[in-house]
Amino acid sequence: MWPPDWQRLGAFWLEPQDALRVRVFEVLFTITFLIWMGRCFLSWEEWLTADGFHLTKEELNAMGYPDPWPLLAGWQVVLLALAIFGAGGLLIFNRWRRFALIALFLCALYAQRVDYMAAFTLNKLYVGVYALMALAPGMARDPTTGRLVQSAVLLRVLQCTLLLQYLAAGLAKAGGDWLQYNDVLWSQVQGVYRTDFAAFALRHLPKWAWAVQQHVSLAFELSAVLLFPVRRLRPVAFVLGIGLHLLIAMMMKDLIFFSLQMWAFYALFVTSEEWRRMGNWVRARELAVAE
Repeated sequence: MWPPDWQRLGAFWLEPQDALRVRVFEVLFTITFLIWMGRCFLSWEEWLTADGFHLTKEELNAMGYPDPWPLLAGWQVVLLALAIFGAGGLLIFNRWRRFALIALFLCALYAQRVDYMAAFTLNKLYVGVYALMALAPGMARDPTTGRLVQSAVLLRVLQCTLLLQYLAAGLAKAGGDWLQYNDVLWSQVQGVYRTDFAAFALRHLPKWAWAVQQHVSLAFELSAVLLFPVRRLRPVAFVLGIGLHLLIAMMMKDLIFFSLQMWAFYALFVTSEEWRRMGNWVRARELAVAE
């Protein structure tokens, strides 16, 4: 017989739980993937066909990357688009879930391998997360409540994924220049990703305002491992995290896609009952408007 502490730990990680927040996450996460892929398909010839610029196998190998996967002909690009958006639709509407997850994993992996230079960190997260969800225990209907339930292991691993991302980012910054200088953020915003809003802010915000943002961001990333797990501190985590990624999206070109991806993980820290209360409130408002 396991000691009570070990039993609680096992239940925390493995016991079947209400799967609603995982479902909300996978819907939101998949929507962000479809938005990202839609953005990439706007330049499909450059991205996926021989008409675009692509490093050779030898050039990639010299940088430590494996051989690239084959480029596509025009009709094959159509098939890839159908696979991505078709599998995304299946997962969003909870049809053939395992098949959809495997298909999305393979599509994300192809996007990673066909052009490493166009695949950023967020694409690697899509590959990893879809692999996790495809390999995790499936969802089933609870015969007494009719609700979807699933082993808690997927929820816990996904929650840890967000926390470890923030912690790793914070430790990297703290071990670098972010604690030594007050103008790191100010200088980074002036780089190639600078947006018009960032240029406006650089002209009008005093340097001390950039220093404040820099240290608040660093403090948030280092403390996220405490802020998100503690229920009373989650509102603080949500406000700081949403604010951080909103500023990233506004000041750095195309990083809105990364911000959307990170926000999707926040759904995992809203309890299933809280999601249901929000859903009931929305439905009540819709009925009130209809009347």
